[in-house]
Amino acid sequence: MHLCDRCEEDVVRITDRCLGCGSPRTGCTCSKHNFSLFLASPFIYENKIRDAIHRFKFGGETDLVKFFGKETAETIDKEFGDVKFDVVTCVPQTKRKHRKRGYNQSALLAEEIAKQLSLPYDELLLIKTRETADQHHLKGKERIKNLKDAFTADNPDSVRDKTILLVDDIKTTGATLNECRKALLKAGAEAVRCATVAVTPERTK
Repeated sequence: MHLCDRCEEDVVRITDRCLGCGSPRTGCTCSKHNFSLFLASPFIYENKIRDAIHRFKFGGETDLVKFFGKETAETIDKEFGDVKFDVVTCVPQTKRKHRKRGYNQSALLAEEIAKQLSLPYDELLLIKTRETADQHHLKGKERIKNLKDAFTADNPDSVRDKTILLVDDIKTTGATLNECRKALLKAGAEAVRCATVAVTPERTK
């Protein structure tokens, strides 16, 4: 899958990114947070990409994973080409959320990216230990508090000394990725790099 010329004109690709927050350098948000994600994403979450991710995430259009996986894998290879990843994993869902939606879009994406990059994939490196409020309903520090200690690496032996690629669909504030990254590092991971399809643009007042 690829974008037609008309759709290509409607998407915003990130060409000069800050790997700390994943945003374009002109809209870097690192000064707002006390963490660095080492994040690479191909797109800004707006226009056609926002609509496509919404259909992928909520509308059951899982075939879009081929396009998203290809674009994200190419960005990962560009930004992290010198990193020797041991395994790819994803931001997990609770069993309740999985039953409700029927699939974990981040898991589908991570598996496709692993295939594109010829890397091992392990969906079970992280588990979500409790239900949390949907992040898109929350703002600022509420997002961080909502996710605190919500993720754990249940089997440290599968994480210890590994360099891990952590995948999600969208990065907004980075709170979810940061909590997952912290859990992997706490369990003994050597390093964690992150990737998403898109980064939400910085809101301006």
